[in-house]
Amino acid sequence: MKHLLSIFAGILLCAILPSVAADKYSIIPEPGRTELKPQATRTLKLLSDKAEASLGKDAYRLAVTPGGVHLASGGLMAYYKFNKLHLHLTDNQGWRLPVPGYPRLESVASKRAETFGDGIPHGGMYTREELKELVAYCAERGIEVIPEIDVPGHNEALAAAYPEFFCFPKPDMKVRTVAGNSKELVCPQKPEVWKFYAAVFKELKDIFPSKIVHLGGDEAPTELWEKCPLCRQARARAGMRDEQEQMRAFFARMTALLAKNGQTPQFWYEGNAGIYHPGETVYAWRQDQARQSIDKTKKAGLNLIMASNEYCYLDFPQIQGQYNWGWMRTTTLRKCYELDPAFGKSPQETGHIRGVHAAAWAEHLPDLNHLLYRVYPRAMAIAEAGWSPMDVRSWDNFRRKVADHRAFVLKRFNYDLERTKENEPPFRWENKK
Repeated sequence: MKHLLSIFAGILLCAILPSVAADKYSIIPEPGRTELKPQATRTLKLLSDKAEASLGKDAYRLAVTPGGVHLASGGLMAYYKFNKLHLHLTDNQGWRLPVPGYPRLESVASKRAETFGDGIPHGGMYTREELKELVAYCAERGIEVIPEIDVPGHNEALAAAYPEFFCFPKPDMKVRTVAGNSKELVCPQKPEVWKFYAAVFKELKDIFPSKIVHLGGDEAPTELWEKCPLCRQARARAGMRDEQEQMRAFFARMTALLAKNGQTPQFWYEGNAGIYHPGETVYAWRQDQARQSIDKTKKAGLNLIMASNEYCYLDFPQIQGQYNWGWMRTTTLRKCYELDPAFGKSPQETGHIRGVHAAAWAEHLPDLNHLLYRVYPRAMAIAEAGWSPMDVRSWDNFRRKVADHRAFVLKRFNYDLERTKENEPPFRWENKK
């Protein structure tokens, strides 16, 4: 599961008590604008709660008056304003979506022998009912669930179940038990591949109301396509110069397959804008490409979501010395808060940036405790970075607000947001490394 959280920027309007200075209230994310008026109140009674389309889908207005509070909003919104849940359903380490007619997805692709050498078999697949329940739960909170089916790479689990879908079938392929990726790519010249993905996309349409399907597209080296006889013949027939043109054609055919269901694609951005098509949305995730991706995607007519891993990958350790997989950078709470999605560029240069995306790779996190530990409180910093203009943000004020929210979460959920080097839950595979 690559990415759990996504937020799209908007304008927040809020009116607060004049007796409470702007650096004392505890709203996360920081409102885009506050208006201080000479009023006071002794109660937080909700006097009105109404929809107001003129505010925009993701904006709200909170007015505190002597008699109580008036709330108006453009939609139902989650507490920290996360309005997209990006659910990564397939990868090398497991396939989690049931697809009628393809039983080996559950019997083979959803199971792996162990995780990071821990010797413990792992497996599982969501049911349609469980996924629909998740969609309904999120919808009640104004959150859209966007499923991801990664193509053409990140597919070792699929290759273990259906090796015939690949350029060079390996009957002995196993579901990957460690992090990372291989070079296995589905073969775009095999009709059974397109029949399979048509069934996958139909299942997604039946489960997810979202019109978006994320197709991954990342870390897909085309060396095997270069060697594959079927792919070589196809390039020759179409007059393609190289495998990059073949990748662009592959994405175009996938997009057309989605379009039959009224769905549109999104992709991870790999630096080569030429393999995508104008109007599509890509996520900049590589640290060394995020800043450069702003100009490149604008020139190519692409929409951009900022997910630079140095700020936004929440499976990374958050305190120096915490458990690491050897290649991860330490991403502190302050580092997350310092994210400027525009990297200092002007609104004219960054109008195509559609939002900010925070990622948590579950293959690195063995259970819910670890997920919550690493995601929070850094997700709160990403929320503020995505929703709040740079000129209203303050690190010192944010730290105080986090302390307030720690007390709130502890009281309401009995969960402590304090983070120290020592209090992270132990990883069961630590003694195996």
